Amino acid sequence: MDDRERLIELGWRQGVLLKPEDGRLTENAHYDITEGDLLLIVSQTCDLVQGSFDAEPYFETLCIHPLEREPNGAYLHGKNSRHLEFSIDLEGNGVRHWYALPYERHINNRRILLEGQAPGAPLNPQDLKVILTWLSRRYTRTAFPEEFVKRCKTREKQLSKNFSRLNPLVSDVYIRLGSFEELEEDRDYIIDVMLLMKAADFDDNEKRSRCEQVKKSLEDQINNCPGVVVDSISIESSADLTIEELNGYRLWDYSYLSFRDPDSAATPVEI
Repeated sequence: MDDRERLIELGWRQGVLLKPEDGRLTENAHYDITEGDLLLIVSQTCDLVQGSFDAEPYFETLCIHPLEREPNGAYLHGKNSRHLEFSIDLEGNGVRHWYALPYERHINNRRILLEGQAPGAPLNPQDLKVILTWLSRRYTRTAFPEEFVKRCKTREKQLSKNFSRLNPLVSDVYIRLGSFEELEEDRDYIIDVMLLMKAADFDDNEKRSRCEQVKKSLEDQINNCPGVVVDSISIESSADLTIEELNGYRLWDYSYLSFRDPDSAATPVEI
């Protein structure tokens, strides 16, 4: 049996959790891994079971830490690019809470997989997808002009409060800028904002009404940012929004704003 067949037969795949008991699993880590932490394999399965160790000498893990409290809604579902909190049921032992930081990843020698501990069951696909999407957004999220971010920062506290109120109601916030250049002080950023709600929440009159109230407050606060003008702001249902209507819009990652309310976060909509 060749190495590829052995790796497949052993059950190595993306989403497997490792206990860092083998010192070789932590020797390349640039951060502390303490008792209770686990290492989540984030390398793709086809790379993990590649037959050539020259072609794929390493595999990558993400450290996850036990969370001794209920998750904060602001950090659920990948809404904050710098901090993730989640709950998972490991091997039927009951739901436990965890958190992860995106830079706490490191590579390991792939030959360990043939010599060390046997893999357990991987995370369920839904939980794994949240984590992998969160990691990928670290690299794919939109980088807005620094001047635009600077202007929004002048109302950081007020915007933060509104985004916290939106957090349990809105799955995603999209924004379209009239210009992605670093504008001079005498030129305004003209923007369009789209608040996307899950269809069921959009059809809920009470939730829709709450969202309308926050939308008005958010519009006022954005317009109070120097050199930022809201041309339009709307609330849309995920059941009605088309890809064509998203043309020119970018997902607004507002994680640079501080969230203070531990509300339940809405799950992002897959477009």
